[in-house]
Amino acid sequence: MPSDVIVRIRSPRGFVDLPGTVDAVGPAASSAFEERKSAPGIHLLAVAVSDSDYAISLSAPVPGDSLAALREGEGRTVLIVFPGHSPVRRRLCAVAVSNVEVVPDPGVASQAAPIDLNAGREGAAPLWLLPAGVFSASPTLSPDGPAARDALVTAARWISSRRTSTLTQLFPPSAFHPEEPARKERLSARRGAALLDQARAALEIAAVGGEEARRDPTATATLRSAATTILSHLIATSLDDRGFAPVAERAAEEILALIEREAGDETARPALRAHAIHLLQLRAPGLTAAQQERARGLVRGLLREAPPYDELTGPWNLAMCGASEFHEGECNILVSTHGFKEIALPPEAPPSPNGWSPYRAFEAPFKTPAGEPIRVFARAATPRDENLEMGMAFFIGVLINRHAQLGAFDLRAAAVQVKQEGYKLMMNSQCAGLTTRFAISQVFPDADIYSSWDSTYFRTGSDGVVTSSEGVDCFVAALRGMSKRASHAELDARLRKAQWPHPQAQIAGFSQFVGPSHPLVVARYSDVNRDGRADYYDGFLDFQLADIAEDIEASMTPRDPGVSASQIGGDGAAGLNWAAGSLNRVAQYSDIWAGLAGQSELYYAFQSGGFFSHREPPHDVPTGGAVQQDLGRLPAVTRFQQSEEALGGLSVEVMFHSHLSHAAKELKRLLCAADAMRRAFDLGHLSSEGALSTPRGQRCALLLTMAGLLEFPADQNRIDGLWSMALKALRLPQISRSAVRACITEEDHEMSNYYGSQRGLAQLLAALERSDPGAFQQLGSEDPLVGRLSEIELSAEGKPEG
Repeated sequence: MPSDVIVRIRSPRGFVDLPGTVDAVGPAASSAFEERKSAPGIHLLAVAVSDSDYAISLSAPVPGDSLAALREGEGRTVLIVFPGHSPVRRRLCAVAVSNVEVVPDPGVASQAAPIDLNAGREGAAPLWLLPAGVFSASPTLSPDGPAARDALVTAARWISSRRTSTLTQLFPPSAFHPEEPARKERLSARRGAALLDQARAALEIAAVGGEEARRDPTATATLRSAATTILSHLIATSLDDRGFAPVAERAAEEILALIEREAGDETARPALRAHAIHLLQLRAPGLTAAQQERARGLVRGLLREAPPYDELTGPWNLAMCGASEFHEGECNILVSTHGFKEIALPPEAPPSPNGWSPYRAFEAPFKTPAGEPIRVFARAATPRDENLEMGMAFFIGVLINRHAQLGAFDLRAAAVQVKQEGYKLMMNSQCAGLTTRFAISQVFPDADIYSSWDSTYFRTGSDGVVTSSEGVDCFVAALRGMSKRASHAELDARLRKAQWPHPQAQIAGFSQFVGPSHPLVVARYSDVNRDGRADYYDGFLDFQLADIAEDIEASMTPRDPGVSASQIGGDGAAGLNWAAGSLNRVAQYSDIWAGLAGQSELYYAFQSGGFFSHREPPHDVPTGGAVQQDLGRLPAVTRFQQSEEALGGLSVEVMFHSHLSHAAKELKRLLCAADAMRRAFDLGHLSSEGALSTPRGQRCALLLTMAGLLEFPADQNRIDGLWSMALKALRLPQISRSAVRACITEEDHEMSNYYGSQRGLAQLLAALERSDPGAFQQLGSEDPLVGRLSEIELSAEGKPEG
């Protein structure tokens, strides 16, 4: 007969006694635990070295925080108390949990009425949390059918607007309304279990290969994605409230099951599978040890471990496409430094695709693993034709060497439509940093891409010809590794040995060329659904996207896109990606930005955070001592977050208003940079010393940054128009762009200050005081709104004013 017993454990509230029954004692305990561990309830195996083992089943229900403490105590000592006897110590060897009833969290009042989660948001989609713990589009509507599905998608968008608050605080306190009492509404662990069941039911309805999925594959993929977002947020909530631990465990199992099913069918979405894996990676602290190990395996499975050597038969042919000023010198380097020999063009070689620069062929002093020659075909290239070999089956790889021209050339290269043919290794060594990945990962998602982290270095002789090149050195190092069938991890090690000294070398594991074996930055910057948000941080992967075309002339005229903020796609989203990428370049190439915490300016702290609106405003945005503004009505908002996990300790999400998603990409860059710099001063992330200690100095620093961002080849009248729009949006006087440009000199460029410098700031302040005293006075205004983005004006219906 089973005997009663007490298992005494340490919980967040001290020692807790959990009643249960002993199922078996001694040698039979282990087998009894194995037989019962899949049955509903909580089953324990408590063992001793030289005493009796116990198989125990606990009585239901169990407090949520006690269950979490029990799981965390696995492998540690517990006390087993038999009535009338002194406690005995045992090691908690194993814990099995299945379909557990959890007691509501102590001190959390039950929800008696529906909660309007979007209350006060003009035009927002309805979203209610019902007393049962489920989402609904109505306070009275039963959470079933199409309305419930709409509610889950709305809930996923609501969740994705947050970064630091979880379901333990449904309404984060307002940074601009400290006088308002903090709202205490939260989700309890019991209701969290009901929400999990709602998400699971949605996954069943929208299952891959099911009737609904075949009828409407896009809508069902969106529903599966919404359910995954909710499950991920439940896991995140368990880190704030350990009472959610059993809910989090079940939620993770549901996501793991989705990952397994999201393949092998025409209705499956590989992007959702990859996204779910990244969410598990992000939520790893909330997973059990076994789930963490499964997640690690899944993450590794997303990456190609090595080039497909068995498929690469015959000679290996690679293209080296360099700007005209690099071409001749890099051909010389292949021969003089790396031992290549120039050969006649093989008869099977295709003609140069650009028609104006014929190939020069070079053979390596080493062979393929099968003993075949390795040949490099070099030609001069421009951004509009540098990628063409990616569409030619003759080549297995391409090296691109050029300047980035601060992003202008990258935009041109990304516009070229080339469909990848066959396997390709692609190395980009242009001075562009990781922003180049925004373009190439979209155009060539199946390539093994090695993109430069920092500017790639070279030297020239007195005649201007390149005499040494980090890009060529690393390219040859990669080819030598491939000739020995090296994995990407091994190629990465070779590239690190070949790379030149860089400021980022202080980072453990820094590699100048970020490839498939370096997932940290790749995952952070891979936007798999082109919604303008880096999906490693994306709570909701929206498949119902709308292509938003740019309208330069109406860039500052709000226009309802007719879709949710998470559905913005096309050129509108691409422009936001470039805005975030440009800020990484700004931070690296201006000594005004050099004061970011932990040298974060070196570590690509900025990433696209997607779109928002007044109906779906951003939450958890630190504001410091800033003047009160409605964040949901600003053209752009940047969310600074200090994080131990981020390189340099700082990460920044760049967001843009969906009603301006049609704005020119160049204007997006200006407005995002303006909010980022203003907010960095507000939060103390940028130095406020010397000339930067005054509002006038900070506003002039912003002018220098914007002027630098507009230095790209384009019609100058158009550029001046964008400049004027930005000044108006910032309430700044209409200062001549030429006057500001004159303060970014060749001297600044030689010091890598393309977006303003302390020297240039002093020059600009002196020039304005001397030549434009009116503007100088306005720049010193005590009005805190001068130099800040103005709220956009919308009608009562949320549509543009006439």
